[in-house]
Amino acid sequence: MQNIIIGTAGHVDHGKTFLIKALTGFDTDRLKEEKKRGITIENGFANLPNDLGLHLGIIDVPGHEKFVKNMLAGIGGIDLVLLVISLEEGIKPQTIEHFEIIKSLGIKKGIIVFTKLDSENKVDFNILKDQVKDLVTGSNLENAKMICVSSLTGQNIDVLKEEIFDIVKEIGERNNNKELTRLPIDRVFTMEGFGTVVTGTLMEGKIDTGDELMIYPSQKVVKVRQLESHGKVEPSAYAGQRTAINLLNVKKDDLNRGDVLASKSSIILSEIIDCKVKMFKSAKRKLKNGEKLHFNFGSKQTEASVKVINDEYVQFKFFNPIPIKRGDKYIIRFVSPSETCGGGIVLNISSKRYKLEDDIALNHFKAIDSNDDKKVLLEIINDSSSDFPDILFLSKKMNQSLNDVKTKLEELANENQIVVINSIKNKNDNTYDQINNSSIILSNKFYEGSKKYILDILNKFHRDNPIAKGQKKEEIKSILFKRYTKVGDTAFENLLNYMIDKKVIKQVNDLISAADFNVVMDDKQSKEISAIEKKYLDAAYTMPATQEVVDEFATVKNGKNNKLEIRQMIVDLAREGKLVKLSNEYYIHKTHFDKALEIVYKLFEKSDKITMPELRTELETSRKYAILIIDYLDQKRITKLVSDYRIKGERYGKI
Repeated sequence: MQNIIIGTAGHVDHGKTFLIKALTGFDTDRLKEEKKRGITIENGFANLPNDLGLHLGIIDVPGHEKFVKNMLAGIGGIDLVLLVISLEEGIKPQTIEHFEIIKSLGIKKGIIVFTKLDSENKVDFNILKDQVKDLVTGSNLENAKMICVSSLTGQNIDVLKEEIFDIVKEIGERNNNKELTRLPIDRVFTMEGFGTVVTGTLMEGKIDTGDELMIYPSQKVVKVRQLESHGKVEPSAYAGQRTAINLLNVKKDDLNRGDVLASKSSIILSEIIDCKVKMFKSAKRKLKNGEKLHFNFGSKQTEASVKVINDEYVQFKFFNPIPIKRGDKYIIRFVSPSETCGGGIVLNISSKRYKLEDDIALNHFKAIDSNDDKKVLLEIINDSSSDFPDILFLSKKMNQSLNDVKTKLEELANENQIVVINSIKNKNDNTYDQINNSSIILSNKFYEGSKKYILDILNKFHRDNPIAKGQKKEEIKSILFKRYTKVGDTAFENLLNYMIDKKVIKQVNDLISAADFNVVMDDKQSKEISAIEKKYLDAAYTMPATQEVVDEFATVKNGKNNKLEIRQMIVDLAREGKLVKLSNEYYIHKTHFDKALEIVYKLFEKSDKITMPELRTELETSRKYAILIIDYLDQKRITKLVSDYRIKGERYGKI
């Protein structure tokens, strides 16, 4: 069933609440204070009965200037607006303010309703009509019907209803994809026998009884116990419905008006967002760079500072990260003096900082402010490649389903505009070359830059270590960690494996080299490195110091010695896994290290602790060399020193 939200807007005391009562038979002034003061403070809700098989919910939003924040909370999810103007007073300040908000929020459908037709103190209607036409010219309400009604006598109420019904037939359904489920919370309360209840308009998606959802920004997981919509308990709620939700696993005090209830892990909390902005004609001044503002979206008002890129584009920085999505509409108000001054649309969430009037910034904003979703997606990939994004991240940035984003990515991949990197573990199945949910997506420009960076690292290493077969993969990943601080080990592993697969680099054992690099050693060098390895093999647990080996094998030619080259040979033997570096000056042959480790494991089979005399005896070596071995195992957390003995360490059995 299609769900439509109808909202009212207009100046205080122009008859919005009374109009809704005439349309629905329901009085939305539900709070005692509202009854006492005669104005609407909180947003009231009513259902408009119809024979069209539609759920038509009407939101009565406040008109008093002090309650603009509440008005914004209600108006954000509206499909059709009734701009209410009293025939007694005509256009007033809040009429203009509300109309500016309607324009900024992009509400496309509307009716201009003149109330108090029964009054004896009406203004000149012809003059008023011309004033209203001037007000709405160039907006979505330019061709809206104008209907005069009396909520007191009921005159023309049926005419207004018919016009509402005609318009809502043209309004399409909202997106019910559960991935995108999102409800901004506008009320939180408790009910005896039920517990915590929240209400709001389900902007998109679907909620079923029993669903587990997440509260943002706290990211607390909650469970749906019961749903109520249009006054009835329902098994499900759909996009466009006013919904009350009884939640489990959360207390009233853990929730706030303005929080968002959404699918788990579906929202990125943003500190910086890119936006399109349009200042109201009524705004008394322009935005200033760095100015603090009240930022309204969904049902929340928060503070933000603004960076003005140009007259059309801005960035907002929030003091606390907010749950907002691309495509969301917002309204801004100056803090002092308080004034609703503009609004616009969110173009990009979780952005990086851009500079004022910078060409890079302007090109970025123009790209994300496009009607071509594929172009927008490519720019988001360009903007976030340094974070090594996957499809889930990109779908959150685009505010689209995984399948929709995947389809666009496949097109971009076929056009060679992006690089898709998959886990090497899928190499042997038919998904290796396909885009999947764990694929890393990089722009071509970023990939080429990363490729050059890694090759520069390797080529420098090859120049400094001409006889080394390659640099350890872990060393390269450690360098990448410093450059891309937000990226995990698995992403770097997949990137290097991708470059190996594309024959940009090559790997032998744990050593990485440029694909076109080969070690060239003459016979003398080959014999030297073999002799050095044999020395360590023969030494067993009585390892020679590195300097001792260097001095023994170094030769002098043309007045120059090759001590540095000999030292490099020792390091290269360790990189190849033939030696194990115990300390800065001592290496042990891998064969003997493995035997020593086996001895340690056997000692632990007999007892839960090992003493130094026991280890020295089993190794048949001196205390000096036994300490070198056991200290290395301590460093690797295979063993742990306690008092004067060792126990099993955190990584026992993992080397």
